[in-house]
Amino acid sequence: MRLRHAVLPVALTLLGGAILSSPGIARAQDNAAAVEALFSAGKKLMADGKTSEACPKFLASYNLEHRIGTLLNLADCYEKNGQLASAWARFIEARTFAQRANQPEREAFASDHAKTLEPQLSTLSLVVALPVPGLAVLRDGVAVDAGAFGVAVAIDGGPHEITATAPGRVAWTGHVTVQARGDHQTLQVPDLAHAPIALAGASAEVSPMGQEPSHTRQYAGIATASAGVAAIGIGAVFGVLAINKKNDTNAPGGGCNIGGMADNCTGAGVSARQTAVTDGTVSTVLIGVGAAAVVGGGVLWLTGRSAGATTVGFDGHNLLVSGRF
Repeated sequence: MRLRHAVLPVALTLLGGAILSSPGIARAQDNAAAVEALFSAGKKLMADGKTSEACPKFLASYNLEHRIGTLLNLADCYEKNGQLASAWARFIEARTFAQRANQPEREAFASDHAKTLEPQLSTLSLVVALPVPGLAVLRDGVAVDAGAFGVAVAIDGGPHEITATAPGRVAWTGHVTVQARGDHQTLQVPDLAHAPIALAGASAEVSPMGQEPSHTRQYAGIATASAGVAAIGIGAVFGVLAINKKNDTNAPGGGCNIGGMADNCTGAGVSARQTAVTDGTVSTVLIGVGAAAVVGGGVLWLTGRSAGATTVGFDGHNLLVSGRF
């Protein structure tokens, strides 16, 4: 009995040491240390008047751990750095968090700052002439949700780059400079020009005696159609991945939809959105290419006994078939 009593404290000590030295606990401690170090660095830079350098420190600290105090310092930093839209969005976010945490003083502080900034905000409205399938519009590298087309969205002052891409279309890039306060700009995204993609081509000749041509085209048709079915399957997988990734960014903690603004994302949210856009583009291209290949394979098979040449293409919206049948 004495031995059992002596062994128990030792076992508990060893167990406690194992728990404290576990990888999860160690990571949490490292994370907390980084949060404090980044926040302190931001405060020092602000005190030294280096506002533009301080804001990324506060943001990095906040991304590691969502603290209301860090968020308020980040919003204040953005405001002093002239990034009024970013400051306003962060104050709105801080107001919501403070309300949930039952911190009325911080809630009032954030709310007052947001109300002061709101009439000073500059906006940018992106008007899309033709929202073709698979269209991806990026503002400064960040995906713009289709629901935001034509909506005046608050934006920080300065130069901004807008890009638009779509399967089978020529990419477009536009630039606009927005003033820091009270500037309301509209940028038109034009209808993207077609960029036909040749997928399959073949020709067959009939001899003067009317002999049947080789069956090579028919075999090529089977191979082309099979490849098309495979491409459609892979494209469908990428489509599901893109939808799931985008939905994840809008979920709580997903990095986007901060303060009720669909395009207000953290660094992690931006990266996830870009991955979703890439997957969606790949899906659209693969499904379009696959469908064209299936039809092209059928055309090659059916015209295996015909004279002439047949070309099948996909321009991102229409299936293009030309030749003599």
